Amino acid sequence: MLTRLISAIALLLCLGACSSLPGADKAGAFPLLENGKAKPGVARLIVVIPGAFESTDIFAPILDWDLPDTAVVAYRFPGMDGLPADHRVDIDGSARLIADYVNDIAPRDTYLVGFSTGGPIAIETAERLDHPARALALISSAAGAPSALLASARGAVDMAEAMLRSHSTDPQDTLTENYRTLLYGRDHYGDSAAAAKSETEAEGVRATMVRPSLRLTMAHSASLMTWVPDPDTDLAPARVGFFHGAGDPVFPLPATQRFAGQIHAQKVYTYPGQGHLLYETSSRVFDDIRRFFGL
Repeated sequence: MLTRLISAIALLLCLGACSSLPGADKAGAFPLLENGKAKPGVARLIVVIPGAFESTDIFAPILDWDLPDTAVVAYRFPGMDGLPADHRVDIDGSARLIADYVNDIAPRDTYLVGFSTGGPIAIETAERLDHPARALALISSAAGAPSALLASARGAVDMAEAMLRSHSTDPQDTLTENYRTLLYGRDHYGDSAAAAKSETEAEGVRATMVRPSLRLTMAHSASLMTWVPDPDTDLAPARVGFFHGAGDPVFPLPATQRFAGQIHAQKVYTYPGQGHLLYETSSRVFDDIRRFFGL
């Protein structure tokens, strides 16, 4: 009981500390990057929004679509992709910054792609556009509160289990072992072939495994902890599609399916045997998104 109380107090203090950081509009460098084609009146604008601790590089396959008269704009999280860690992600504020940028360009068609925390930002962005988005693709998306708090609790359990599986107290071993769960979910360990595959892939990125500071964690995640979508959210005429691993350990599929129904999504693509990091494990998720967009 005392441990839980201390954890709760620590969380509240961190939330308070994070709230003292300015939003994305006060970042030392502009959070948006574009591919040099984001000019007023461009025919098509694709906005990509990663999740916590993720680089915009996860959307590299979208650049390979090579569509005519198309600009790609990427939102960077603080401390990522060369952006200073001098501000925080705010679901509403970050969405407003992106929407203002898109509205200034006034493209003929706008498409939004959000991963994890980027899903709610994409939803809030769509609601602030002067002209409705054509479509949204939400990959491994978070839902409204308390989904992020539950994800945090599940993540703590997963880390503890990863430490037990690794038979080590070395944080690097725990991070690497937990990465396997993020890739393919909790159930894949019972399949020897899948478990061997996840072990090989996790070992391949061991050297890059770094546990983020608590300050950066809260700067990326605190706003999501309390985000609740408007109960009347209806993004029509935009088409909304969810792309979700059946074994996602962060945001479980059943909760995502309920959330998709709440915001009137047209389709939920599910990926058997996949976890949270679909951009790493699925060979077709971006092809599915392109088909869903009709591009």
